[in-house]
Amino acid sequence: MAEELKGNQFEGKGEYVVDVFEEIAEYYDKMNGIMSIGMVKGWHRFMFKKAGDISGKKVCDVGCGTGEISFMAAERVGKDGEVIGVDITPGMLAMARKKMATLDLPKDVDFREGDALNMQFDDNTFDLVTSGYMLRNVTDIQQAVNEMYRILKPNGKCIVAELSKPKNKLLLFGYNIYVFHIVPWFGRRFDKGKKIDGKQPAYDWLTSSLEGFPHGNDMVKIFKKAGFEDARFYVKSMGAVNIYVATKTQ
Repeated sequence: MAEELKGNQFEGKGEYVVDVFEEIAEYYDKMNGIMSIGMVKGWHRFMFKKAGDISGKKVCDVGCGTGEISFMAAERVGKDGEVIGVDITPGMLAMARKKMATLDLPKDVDFREGDALNMQFDDNTFDLVTSGYMLRNVTDIQQAVNEMYRILKPNGKCIVAELSKPKNKLLLFGYNIYVFHIVPWFGRRFDKGKKIDGKQPAYDWLTSSLEGFPHGNDMVKIFKKAGFEDARFYVKSMGAVNIYVATKTQ
């Protein structure tokens, strides 16, 4: 039997998460579409609505995965801007580069392997930092947000999409059925129930990672502790996703 994972943090999480995403890289986008019921691109468009005009700006997409948010950023910064996508999983970066070869972007994204907890950029480098569904997967959420703050220029924005839970009890009941039963059932079409590092199959982890994961005002507190004085969140899809928007004021 696969080892049960209790809570969002556990011994060996770093290696386990990398191995999970290496395993699912090839079908990650397809499953994302299923899991979000096709709403994921709308969430990303909302992120860039909150970013405002970023033409000619420098953007870092942290935990870029297969590049979906990075590509949206590249379209908006144009040929005079720059987008760097950072991810710790080589397989996800390989998929991002493969997809990019089929796109007509104003300028290619610079995809790099790197750790969100220790990014190899100078302080005050980027005008915008984005991230999607990455914070659940790190071993130190506060350190990841601290790093986003550090690499932002003063007056730069950080915009993060993360899964959440509805507050309404009726919606939460339906949400729990969907996330903890239906999503893993769909996931079996892809992960085949294969244990990763003797632990849960990939799509069991992607749902159980929500247990104990901070969201809403608890996540805003993490942004403020990192130094973001102006931090807020927007509830999307009846509470299934939150978009966090924070500005580095100094």
